[in-house]
Amino acid sequence: MMKKEFKDLFKGQSLKRHFLSGLSFMIPVIIMSGFCTAIARIIGQTEVKGSIGYYLLQAGNGGFSIMVAVLAAGIGYSIAGKAAIAPGLMGGFLSTVVNASFLGGILAGLVAGMITIFFNNLNLPKSIKSMVPLVVIPLVGGLVEVGLIMYVVGPPLAALTQAAVGFFMGMNHASRFVLGFMLGCMTGFDMGGPVNKMAFAIVTAFASAGVWGPAAGKNVAAMAPPLGIAMSVLIFSPKKYSKADRENAKAAIIMSMCQVTEGALPFAFDDPLRVVPAAMIGSGLGHGLILSWGVTVPLLSGGIFTLPVASNPFLYLAALLIAAATTGVILSILKPKRKEEEKEEKVHDLDISIEM
Repeated sequence: MMKKEFKDLFKGQSLKRHFLSGLSFMIPVIIMSGFCTAIARIIGQTEVKGSIGYYLLQAGNGGFSIMVAVLAAGIGYSIAGKAAIAPGLMGGFLSTVVNASFLGGILAGLVAGMITIFFNNLNLPKSIKSMVPLVVIPLVGGLVEVGLIMYVVGPPLAALTQAAVGFFMGMNHASRFVLGFMLGCMTGFDMGGPVNKMAFAIVTAFASAGVWGPAAGKNVAAMAPPLGIAMSVLIFSPKKYSKADRENAKAAIIMSMCQVTEGALPFAFDDPLRVVPAAMIGSGLGHGLILSWGVTVPLLSGGIFTLPVASNPFLYLAALLIAAATTGVILSILKPKRKEEEKEEKVHDLDISIEM
């Protein structure tokens, strides 16, 4: 039984499921922390102890400091249930302490789950077995996490994270644009699906290391598809779309401003071969421009409401509009004319009466 559980754990789809589960635990913490930080910076007086701005900033910083721990606990919980939460939290927190960051948190969550599976499958007397989830797993799991993260894998992972950050910071504008374009294309490809979440994970890894440029790019890349499609429907080529499309486009604008990329999905489902490439190119361009211009935003979500805390609000907004307009123009060019439009209008105008 134990052997089968370990074997199933390391299957590709299984690992992916556990990782995405941990990510779903971490994302609300990031959003909460980001908004606390953003509101604090808007209010000001963040250095005046006792002020609202000061406490909001402390709350935001505190949230960011535990986000890797929550990721590890979420992965552990997904693998083996509640008993894996405590060692996962411990390992994830220690990953932050030694700067092993995102990668350390993922490993800590996996180890917490494996330790829990091991003890849950031991043949122990009932009197001892009842103590396993409450005492044995937290104790042994905590000790293993301390040794593993602090002395074995933590230092090399910290060095790897630092090298990745240093490599990014040393990139020239062209290289940053290429990286941003790739991440943006991933964001626009399935609009909230697994590829989008992979891009989010990469951006989160940078954010956990204190690099916020990719976060700004990700925000723009996520807002661009629904806004760009709305531009195509309502501005660039309205005659190519139906009345229902125009109503969906109005809703897409609101969803774009709230950074809900899924606002583009009705159009993508209806015409994927034209909508998806247009969305990918627009999102890629927006993300690339953000990285090449050096714009940062200390939030991983929030839509247009993140504008006040952008390092350069003008360039941030410009990148969004350029990205959306690019998607809109490409889609308008690719979209064929509607042959049934006049016929539909005539049908609606018919006055049909049935005499009995």
